[in-house]
Amino acid sequence: MAAAAGGLPLEPSSLDAVAAPPATAESAAERRRRRDRDGQRRHRRRVAALYAELGAMIPVLPTARRRRVTREEVVVAATARVKALEDAAAALEGYRVRPRPGHEVTVSSRGTVNVSARLPAPAPAGALRRVVEAFERRGVRVLVATMARHGAGAVIVTVTAAAAAPEVVEMIRADIATIN
Repeated sequence: MAAAAGGLPLEPSSLDAVAAPPATAESAAERRRRRDRDGQRRHRRRVAALYAELGAMIPVLPTARRRRVTREEVVVAATARVKALEDAAAALEGYRVRPRPGHEVTVSSRGTVNVSARLPAPAPAGALRRVVEAFERRGVRVLVATMARHGAGAVIVTVTAAAAAPEVVEMIRADIATIN
């Protein structure tokens, strides 16, 4: 009997017990089944996640778990959803504030912002206050604001304000143009 590096004797029978069992056709088949089963689980999880995302985008999609949804049903549900969203967008578009005819807003800015707005008759109540609020909403300090009545009831509002970026001035101009 030979002694191992640690000084313990080794027997041939103990080496046979430690050796790996030979690969068999049965263990290879089991590994294949396990790999297929794991792949199917991953696929089902992925499909379930995609279906949940689709269900979030298309709330009218049938949600029965036992029943598989066909492509035709998905397309019909998606088409109905798009139609509903288009109808909602068209309805909201009708609420959009549009400048009234007769509004004239002139803007110049060099160091300070000067705005002159002609609001047609009948002049809205609080016209000066609303114009000044348009500046305040955008964080631009108003230095001077005046209002005068012009023929046929129109109101002329003139504002001098601190300097502002051109895009901010354009937003203020758009706000004033929608005062009604």
